[in-house]
Amino acid sequence: GSKDLTSEVVNNFKATRSINSIKSIILNKNKGKGGAVKAGVSHSKGKYILMADADGATDITDLKELYKEIKNIEIKDKNNYKLGLAIGSRAHLEGKSIATRAFYRTILMYGFHLLVMLMCTTKVRDTQCGFKLFTRDTAYILFSNIHLQRWAFDIELIYLSEYFHIPFVEVQVNWQEIPGSKLIQTKFDVVKTSLIMARDIICVRLSYLFGIWKAYHIN
Repeated sequence: GSKDLTSEVVNNFKATRSINSIKSIILNKNKGKGGAVKAGVSHSKGKYILMADADGATDITDLKELYKEIKNIEIKDKNNYKLGLAIGSRAHLEGKSIATRAFYRTILMYGFHLLVMLMCTTKVRDTQCGFKLFTRDTAYILFSNIHLQRWAFDIELIYLSEYFHIPFVEVQVNWQEIPGSKLIQTKFDVVKTSLIMARDIICVRLSYLFGIWKAYHIN
């Protein structure tokens, strides 16, 4: 459903290498980032599942750190499910980014962080980094329950992790801005997306609070 060339890049990569494990999944309808990640997770076969942005903004070698940390915290629940989530974090880079970011983006960033703390979680400083490592069972439970399909779906993942008592850890990663990879370019885009995310964060909290959305532990 996306209009960018990510699928072509993947298919070209596959064509030049004999790696049968690489699979490109094409959605006929644009379902947002959350919907695309959910589709990818449903086709995954590994014991651990990595979610990573296609632009390569996060150094892929940081996967080693996420794997080490998730092994330190993962547990088995009463159903013998192996549970754990490692969350890549750019929070340590916040000071540097503020120095180069437009003032309105900084104001919106602080507003977003405050809303996340009030409505969803105080345990994660960077909920939106697109670099997360799940145990297979964790991914199955979370993505079977998730409702949001666009930018704020990460918030629901973390909210559900707390709900199901899935252990998680925030891990510093090396991250850099990739020119031309952002879909949000103009001031209007920034404000519009911020309002949509604020709506979705409030929606997550209220929908679970009042039983409009229900979370089920998959047996």
